[in-house]
Amino acid sequence: MKKLTAFILALIMALSLAACGDTAKTPNKDNTTKEPDGQSEAPGNPMENSVAIILQEGGLGDEGYNDGAKIGLDRMTEKYGVSGTLVEAAAASEADTFIRQLAEDGYPLIICLDWTIIDFVKAASVDYPDTLFVVLGKSLPGPGTQANLIEPYTALHERGFLMGMVSILVATDGNEIVDGRGNDGCKVAIMTAGESINHNRNTAAYQQARAEFNPDAVVVNDTTGHKTDAALNQTIAENLIKNQGVEIIWPNIGTGSLSVYTTCALNNAFALGIDINQDALEPGTIVTSGLHDTTYMVIDMIERWKAGNLVGTDEIYWGIESGVVGITDMSTMEAHVTNKENWERIKATINDYVEKIKSGEFVVYNYFVEDQVLFDDWQAEHPDVNYSEWVNAGRPA
Repeated sequence: MKKLTAFILALIMALSLAACGDTAKTPNKDNTTKEPDGQSEAPGNPMENSVAIILQEGGLGDEGYNDGAKIGLDRMTEKYGVSGTLVEAAAASEADTFIRQLAEDGYPLIICLDWTIIDFVKAASVDYPDTLFVVLGKSLPGPGTQANLIEPYTALHERGFLMGMVSILVATDGNEIVDGRGNDGCKVAIMTAGESINHNRNTAAYQQARAEFNPDAVVVNDTTGHKTDAALNQTIAENLIKNQGVEIIWPNIGTGSLSVYTTCALNNAFALGIDINQDALEPGTIVTSGLHDTTYMVIDMIERWKAGNLVGTDEIYWGIESGVVGITDMSTMEAHVTNKENWERIKATINDYVEKIKSGEFVVYNYFVEDQVLFDDWQAEHPDVNYSEWVNAGRPA
């Protein structure tokens, strides 16, 4: 049975690699990163310096979430001689098989980037207590309860607010940053591949940004995007721009975002990048990128692991202060700006709010902490209440 399982795992890995794109962006043929010259794995357990990373749907070549993780792994290979395996499940139903096989094969650290299979990882962590499992996507901050299951909390609501703020400021009439773009109301869009609680978190953050900067702004939520279907995403983006009057789109669809950027460029609209710094993919079109930096995540997890400090019962919080979430410095966009006065005013506002968030003076609405209630609904229940003041006062009844 074990040989059959190993064969299935090998087949999954081979299929994953075949879908990853050109060789410049993929692991070696054996699906591992090479060790630097002069370094080798420590004696004893041949796997003790090995890490497995389970990629999100779409695999390598997304120039975002998955590629960022590989960059982090490559840096740790160079620093520590870590041997890394990158895996993408062809289907969620296969996840339980290959996660357990990775543990059986002796990988001491398994990092899961794919939110759709986190439950399989958590189940395996119970049966393999000597393996460290990292899952990304925790909804609420706080320490974990299981020593070998590490669940860092990423403050993605803060990133969502920054994206909403940038979108609304750039699209508001009178704030035009490029001649010939804008000055036609304020309509922005979030594009996702299906409805989800994570989509609602961004929706709530955009609603708070609208209340803060332009109550007349219209936020369009399109949930019909696809993570890999470029033609479909192009059609959706064209409809948003041409038929609905959207001026700036934030696509949260991994590899599928790439065709949206091109469509925005061809149709005189703006876009926002996703996960890592994608500003240079369409210079002058991508205003900034909303960071969910898997490069840093992977580096942080492996650094803690190498230091012997990776423990699931510790709290790990990645907010704006950490650099995991945030936005780029927008220097790529700046070279294309024609209205410098508006640009400087918008940047000053953004920087001011970043500092307020860091200090706690401004509290970004957290959809999960507030019992999965959208910001507009919360505000309707709390008329004339300032959310930041309410939170800092201890959430009085």
